[in-house]
Amino acid sequence: MEVHHHPQVEKKNFKEYFLEFVMIFLAVTMGFIAENIREHFSDTSKAKEYAQSLYDDFKIDTASIQRTIDEKKWIMSKYDSAKNIIAFNKVTENNEFIYYIERYLADNDVFTSQDVTYQQLRGSGNFRYFKSIALYKKIANYFNLYSRYQQVDGSFSNGGNGLSSEMESKIFDPEDLSGLTNDAASNFYNLELRPTNKLKPITTDEQCMKLLYTKFADARRRSLYSLIMLNILKRSSTEIIKEMKDEYRLE
Repeated sequence: MEVHHHPQVEKKNFKEYFLEFVMIFLAVTMGFIAENIREHFSDTSKAKEYAQSLYDDFKIDTASIQRTIDEKKWIMSKYDSAKNIIAFNKVTENNEFIYYIERYLADNDVFTSQDVTYQQLRGSGNFRYFKSIALYKKIANYFNLYSRYQQVDGSFSNGGNGLSSEMESKIFDPEDLSGLTNDAASNFYNLELRPTNKLKPITTDEQCMKLLYTKFADARRRSLYSLIMLNILKRSSTEIIKEMKDEYRLE
């Protein structure tokens, strides 16, 4: 009967087991480190991409805010002039100017934020890629402030703050007044046409003049509140732009 001999398995000593353990440990560790490095670069890339998009949005916002600030200052100066004309009984001499500025009582240009990137980041939870909690808080505070601004200026909408049609027709000539609308307007400053010819005289009844003065005063006050909020928004936006530029080296 033939006898088969099993090959003898050489026993490993402790040193060989230890070397195998070290090799496996190093392989797992290096794989873990490589994955962390890959995720780090991916997160850094995404953070910079989102930061660039937000940065561009804030630059657009800052320019839009400044444009709206300039408009508020312009119309406030006109409201001041109209108030003074009425207060010093100079309406007859400034008949056409009062027609012109009355049309602006129902006009308002509201700053609208370029908030698409912010809304996407907030909705997706991708703000987690931003490591600076302080910067995130400033961005969130900016948009909270923007919401408050909308409550102030957004309520001052077209058609809701001027004289009623009945009062307009009582104080002004309706045909002359409606003829000042600029159908080819391209910006806030030329929404209404400044009269180049004489218009029918305004009714200078005392009660009508008091009402008109009050309307100009109210419109100026609303514009002032909006201006205050816009200046705060502009300061906040400018700070965020600077911080984002420094942190992410943006252009």
